[in-house]
Amino acid sequence: MPLAEPPAKGLLSLLTLPAGPFEERLQVAWSRFSVLVSSMSIRYKIAGALVAVLCLAIVALGAATFSQQKRLLEEEMRRRAEALVRQIAATGKNGLLANDELETYSVLKDIQLHSGALYALVLDRRGRVFAHSVLTEKGKVLAGPLDRATIETRALLFQRDDRGREPILDASLPIVTRFGGRELRVGTARVGLSEKSLRDAIRRQKLAFIAITAAFIALGLLISSALGRILTRRILILAMGMKVAARGNLTQQVKIEAMDEIGHLAQVFNDMVLKLQDKLHMERYLSPSTLRLIRQSREDPKLGGERRYVTMLFSDVRGFTATAETLDPEEVVSLLNIYLNLQAEVIYRLGGTVDKFVGDEVMAIFTDHGAELPAASAALEIQRVLGDLNAARAAAGKRRMEVGIGLNSGEAVMGNMGSERQMDYTVIGDVINTAARLCSAAAPGQVILGPATASALAGRCLARPLGPLALKGKREPMPVWELLELSRPVRAYLRRQVRLRARYRPAGTSADWRHALVRDIGAGGCVLEVPFPSEPGSPLELDVALPAVPELRGVRASVLHARKDGHHHYLGVRFEELDAGARRRITEFAHQV
Repeated sequence: MPLAEPPAKGLLSLLTLPAGPFEERLQVAWSRFSVLVSSMSIRYKIAGALVAVLCLAIVALGAATFSQQKRLLEEEMRRRAEALVRQIAATGKNGLLANDELETYSVLKDIQLHSGALYALVLDRRGRVFAHSVLTEKGKVLAGPLDRATIETRALLFQRDDRGREPILDASLPIVTRFGGRELRVGTARVGLSEKSLRDAIRRQKLAFIAITAAFIALGLLISSALGRILTRRILILAMGMKVAARGNLTQQVKIEAMDEIGHLAQVFNDMVLKLQDKLHMERYLSPSTLRLIRQSREDPKLGGERRYVTMLFSDVRGFTATAETLDPEEVVSLLNIYLNLQAEVIYRLGGTVDKFVGDEVMAIFTDHGAELPAASAALEIQRVLGDLNAARAAAGKRRMEVGIGLNSGEAVMGNMGSERQMDYTVIGDVINTAARLCSAAAPGQVILGPATASALAGRCLARPLGPLALKGKREPMPVWELLELSRPVRAYLRRQVRLRARYRPAGTSADWRHALVRDIGAGGCVLEVPFPSEPGSPLELDVALPAVPELRGVRASVLHARKDGHHHYLGVRFEELDAGARRRITEFAHQV
């Protein structure tokens, strides 16, 4: 059975040196080490740096202390050996001159017993053992390397012998006497001390030093790990706050736990979020065209504009004044916002821009040639979606609203209008005034086209001529048309963007449920984000977590279209066998403001 690869193999492979010149391998190794260190968590970097500094400090301090202690112990051993060898030299001098071996042997034996020396001896001037602490060594001629150095030395000599079972510090001293005014060497005194106790003491110091170092490293690891955890926790919290803000949620702020550099960074982030909140709130009062102008302009905007071809859409609520007289102001605002939001969503989705809301009126712009078709689609979709909303509200006994829409195309001046202190990015021209007049002439649920718009849509729409229409400010009546149908499909239901949990499976099977995400929903169907593709026409059993519409638990559906975007698959799904009450509740949910 093959052995499993050790977990550390991946990291070790980063440090494996390729074949090649030494400098190149060293450069590659350093590069890989840099990559490895840069990819490590900051917690481990902090811990590693603190432990490295701590180890260097302990090693430097320990090396200095240990070296000093070792030197003192060695000096003490040398002083002890010197004292013993001088004592032996004094005794040996008398013994050699008097040829008294017995007295010398007695002194040597006493030194060996009481000083802990391994041996003590006196050599005559020919290098023969005159007296020895071991009686059987007497008379031997010593000829080893240490012995020759002992015989040839002219002063106190220290030697080390590590060849035996234990290390020895050997001290030798020439024995001299004065004769005829000269110094005459008569022999050599020698003693050997065991360095085992010295080395044991040094070994014990090393072990103690290693134990202390290990303890401090462990303590340093604990402290650095705790410090790293505290720092990285706050950094991770800040990073999470940034992710939340990047997703568009600017309601959350990061808790400031300390006023250090990270706390200061968190404070700056919170200030930035507050400013972004203010910016987004202000942007809601500006049209997208104004925002684009502000973002593109690096200087202060100036008054003035440029000539552009536009298609203008004006929409006005019919009977709004009479309705407003019977309701409280709060009810009027709430009701009006539902209908204005509906129109704005349709306009933005089809590429238009809401220039402004004037009471119950919507003014929208579709720029450039070719924008007549999306503008007409927006007008027709507004009327159809309003019909669906009004039907749902009527079934629930709620108030309804209807709008008239006017479309007109032509040249206009688009730019900054107003004063140096306060200006608005808008459009000015006869085409705008004419579109507003057409809107005023439109009946509830009607879309009226001006001549230029109708001409651009020729062959792509079904329109009914209304005949010349007298408009305020115009000398001659203007021919106008009522838009009835378009060659392109037009939605009849408003879709609301959501993120609802759901699950699905092929209809009529006992297959396992698959999880999905509803990205938008309306009375006719929804868009599913799914992990696997499905073919158009496939029947599904769908379970959507929408408490307002319990009928979506186990509803029958069919796939209308499918597409892939990146790693996600999206299915356009149509609801089947859904009763009118459920559709009404979905419509009200989609139109909530």
